[in-house]
Amino acid sequence: MVDCDDYHDLPSKSEQCAFISQTESCEDNDGLFHYLKFPYCDLPNAIPLADIMLFVWIAYLFVCLAVTAEDYFCPALTSISKMLKLSQNVAGVTFLALGNGSPDIFSCIAALGSGNLETSFLALGAMFGAGLFVNTIVIGAVTISQDGYVLARRPFFRDCIFYLAAIYWTWYNCYNKKLDLATGIGYIALYVIYVLLVIVGRLVFQKFIKKQSLTTAVNPDPIIDSNYAADLNQQNGNFFDADKENIPIVESDTDENTYHDHLVADTEFDNDGDWTEIPGVRSAAFTRALAVAQTLPYLAQASTRRADSILEPETAETPLLRHDLSYSSPLQRNTSVYEYPSYSMGAVKQMVQHFIRKMNPLHLDDWESEYSFKDKLFDVVSAPGNVFFRISIPVVDTAAPLLGWNKLLNSLQLLVCPVIACLLLQQINNTLISVPIPVIAGCCGLMFMIVMLLTSSQGEAPFYFKAVYTLLGFLMSILWIYTIANEIVSLLSTFGHMFKINGAILGLTVLSWANSVGDLVSDVAMARQGYPQMAVSACIGGPCLNMLLGIGLASTIAIFKHGKSLELKLSGSLIISSAFLMFTICSHLVAIPLMNFKVKKWYGFYTFALYCSFLVLAMLNITNVFKIDVN
Repeated sequence: MVDCDDYHDLPSKSEQCAFISQTESCEDNDGLFHYLKFPYCDLPNAIPLADIMLFVWIAYLFVCLAVTAEDYFCPALTSISKMLKLSQNVAGVTFLALGNGSPDIFSCIAALGSGNLETSFLALGAMFGAGLFVNTIVIGAVTISQDGYVLARRPFFRDCIFYLAAIYWTWYNCYNKKLDLATGIGYIALYVIYVLLVIVGRLVFQKFIKKQSLTTAVNPDPIIDSNYAADLNQQNGNFFDADKENIPIVESDTDENTYHDHLVADTEFDNDGDWTEIPGVRSAAFTRALAVAQTLPYLAQASTRRADSILEPETAETPLLRHDLSYSSPLQRNTSVYEYPSYSMGAVKQMVQHFIRKMNPLHLDDWESEYSFKDKLFDVVSAPGNVFFRISIPVVDTAAPLLGWNKLLNSLQLLVCPVIACLLLQQINNTLISVPIPVIAGCCGLMFMIVMLLTSSQGEAPFYFKAVYTLLGFLMSILWIYTIANEIVSLLSTFGHMFKINGAILGLTVLSWANSVGDLVSDVAMARQGYPQMAVSACIGGPCLNMLLGIGLASTIAIFKHGKSLELKLSGSLIISSAFLMFTICSHLVAIPLMNFKVKKWYGFYTFALYCSFLVLAMLNITNVFKIDVN
């Protein structure tokens, strides 16, 4: 195959344009645009200007990626987890891992399914590289941004051990240089066992803490409750180390952290990061708090204050969004938003005004009180992209009146979302029963929009609004993240051709980083919104999902398609990446327990150093400074 970089040897710009347009290796099937043609075909007389425009565009894509993950993907994931009553760990290894890893899974299926040895090798190398990036850079970024977060013991050990087993199994198959049908099915079975273990373990632990809560409510023990008082005091801002004071702690036969602190940490989480309250916990907490007040007078004030907060009915929830998308105003603060009859001109006028406020991409209410100059600048820069996201990604904000329901906007989204999805999935030219797919999607969306406008109330969200629009927002945010990440990869590949960067080095560095930038942004965003345990679970469970399901499904499909086992190959770079990945997971298993599962900021810098060491060693191997014998 002709190398795309050969266009540099052509004398004229017209020849370079023709070469780029006709050469297969210069084509990019994943991106929406052919970026390499832009400077050489569209602006051949102003190539430096075109280069600057491409750099500005990729910077803006990173801004859009951050906004999509933090303001749209995270709220949808949080809402789904709460509706299904999932813990942070379960949500991390299912929805968040699936959302982050779905592009990699489909890419692996396409690569291994082709039956091409080189393509399969690149797919496996990318899987090891992405796993290493996520478990070093992403976990490091989460740790640095949320210093001192606590991980649950049993889920942490479970995730690491399963991922370590998947890494070793994949390396062993590469060493044997083949994948057969039994191995492919084994990968899928192992992931099913993994997910079942997550769910069953969660149910068992919930029953255990429910039983313990009811038991403690009936027979409160002032001595044991001194440890509970310490937890109350810690949650109120003072750290009290019960272990150092030799105060007895209730131990369970599971390997969880002491669950008392999580029962009251926010009345919303238990040690597995549960989103829901367990029946009987409030009464048990109140009973223990009274016992503490009687036996430890110096903690009475803190305990009573915490008990009062526990006994309060939940009138509002912590906002899920970095910015409130509902834009507080007198119109929106009232639960009965509209004062006029449904079809009067006044009602229509108010509905349009509410729609305009909702579509406003600037958070003007926060400019005077909360926003720094940097925040205002980011708000202005991200505004154009935010307009597209507002109309194409539904958001259910559980902290807003009516869950953020806006009849006009939410009805319009039923029309826009299917059409945008067709465009992002590059289905413009495809047809179904001789009709273009975007036309079919638009007609279906129009029908749903009309039904919504005619059947919904202006001042009351439909009963299905939370479930349907949360799922739709989750899918559309994943689609946008996937599309933007693909555009970033395409641009970085274009820069590699433009500046003649070695392909192996490009794949090891910028392409690997770009493929994982969606994980980085979404996981750090979840950590910043108060869910670091979910983010870390996704960092470990996500690559595990990619490896088990990606290789399992891909090899099974390819074997049925070609009627023979898949051939694989082992290389020095694959050995280096797999060895560093296994060493990183082993570091997790050693260092985090030594920190008593309270992850410190220094560990983030340590994982960064691990990745830098990997890059140095891999570069030396690529540049033939030293070679690893794979025979």
